[in-house]
Amino acid sequence: MISALTTESWLVLTAFAGYLLGVIFLGIWSHRLVKKGNFVKNYFVGGRKLGAWVLALSVAGTAISGGTFTGFPALIYTNGWVMALWIASYMVVPLTAMALMGKRINQVARVSGSVTVPDVFRDRFDSPALGLTSTLLLFGFLISNMVAQFKSGGLVLKTALGLPKVAVELPLLGIFEDRAYLLGLAIFATTVVAYTSFGGFWAVTWTDVLEGFVKIIGVSLLAFLAIRSVQDVTLENGETLTGLAAATKRLEMQNPELVSAPGPNNFLPLSLAFSFFLMWSLSTPGQPSGMVRLMSFKDSQSLRKAMIVVCGYYAVTYSSLVIIFICSRAIYPTEFLTNADSVMPEMARRLAPHPLIAGLLLASPYAAVMSAVAAFLLMISSSLVRDIYQRTIDPAVPDKVVKRLSYTMTALVGVGVMIAAMRPPDFLQYLIVFAGSGQSSSFLFPMLLSLYWKRATKQGVLGGMLGGACTIMALYLTGWMFNDKTIYKAIEPYYLFGFDPLVWGFSVSAITSIGISLLTRPDPRLVEKYFPQRTSDS
Repeated sequence: MISALTTESWLVLTAFAGYLLGVIFLGIWSHRLVKKGNFVKNYFVGGRKLGAWVLALSVAGTAISGGTFTGFPALIYTNGWVMALWIASYMVVPLTAMALMGKRINQVARVSGSVTVPDVFRDRFDSPALGLTSTLLLFGFLISNMVAQFKSGGLVLKTALGLPKVAVELPLLGIFEDRAYLLGLAIFATTVVAYTSFGGFWAVTWTDVLEGFVKIIGVSLLAFLAIRSVQDVTLENGETLTGLAAATKRLEMQNPELVSAPGPNNFLPLSLAFSFFLMWSLSTPGQPSGMVRLMSFKDSQSLRKAMIVVCGYYAVTYSSLVIIFICSRAIYPTEFLTNADSVMPEMARRLAPHPLIAGLLLASPYAAVMSAVAAFLLMISSSLVRDIYQRTIDPAVPDKVVKRLSYTMTALVGVGVMIAAMRPPDFLQYLIVFAGSGQSSSFLFPMLLSLYWKRATKQGVLGGMLGGACTIMALYLTGWMFNDKTIYKAIEPYYLFGFDPLVWGFSVSAITSIGISLLTRPDPRLVEKYFPQRTSDS
């Protein structure tokens, strides 16, 4: 297959390889840091030593994932300018996510010695059942998210390889329509699993720094190239529109719904616009991957500086993406309607003035996927090794066994997800939204109450977790079973009274966790430990 590569593809891959070499170097260097001091703390939370820039780019790297660079562009291309409203609240995410619980979760984790999100719940309430439940919920939702991320990585490398679509049959696995995608998927999985397994948290965070710069440079350059590539439009009055104005006019000529709300086919009615404001501004603080980052910074000054950096980073990234794919729809009006998930890597390759630049541009979505997958892999392996094996099955397990298990579980999970991603769903953004909604509904209110409300009890927090998760799964299951049709071949949830499942997941989680906590009693010993200045009943 490799022999079929064109000269252009080799040049693209040459530039791409430069980025991968940087990742490999950081993985090797990070392995040296992991070996110093306590393995568990260094491997899973970097010894709680993240400074402002590393924290900022690590938080951004985890949030700006394959959905941002593959699923989100597909939705912009399909639905037009309304997607700017769909993503608008992401600009305030650093304030809601980092300011809401950053300092407090770091304090609680230091008091208890927690290194994972299930650790925090378990230690805060001295409840192995609570830790195990949060581990299982985290595992289930993260796996579905990772399938989507692996698909993104495979699509990017498939585009970089530039190989034709040819079917192939694999032993035991059956016939696959596109062997180029399978090759890209295999390369992606090997790369990300290797450096995550080898370097642990330090590999993830330092590659986040590299990937953060790659991503923002890539989208900024691609936005410039996209605006330049749109053909001018001459109006009846003789006025000539150029750049983004011309792109908007071309979308209006294709379909007026592409330039106004609620978008084509009533894509974003007011109730869903409200839902998605909550989705981004409130669901992101509920993502365990972000919580782990907030457990890892070294001081409050680093947190404050990181918040400013992340705000600017998000504004540039998402504004650039909207511009790029509005222009993409203007340049290629129908070409990607049947395979919109490939629009980002295809645009990177087509708009680049030289194959070497194309390789660097393709590294941008690839970096986004790698950042998220590495963080998710580490969270899953830490949950399995730390929360289930070390803290539940064998608390006396030697450090060297924990080390071997951590490397092994990270690799095994990566291989398992790669196999699942061989036949991925269409429009992966919807799978990512499901996973994000499930995690937020399960963890946001239980974590906030655990951190700030001394009256919270383990029964209430457990009820909030299960109530939020079951609500999300029930509404998605109802939609899958009873809806007359699905949107974009994805599993469409049931929008109860027109609102996204996230709204109902939040509501059930909050009511359940508060209500059950008021009906039960907290452990005075734990209240004193985590709220030493306030011990009277609230």
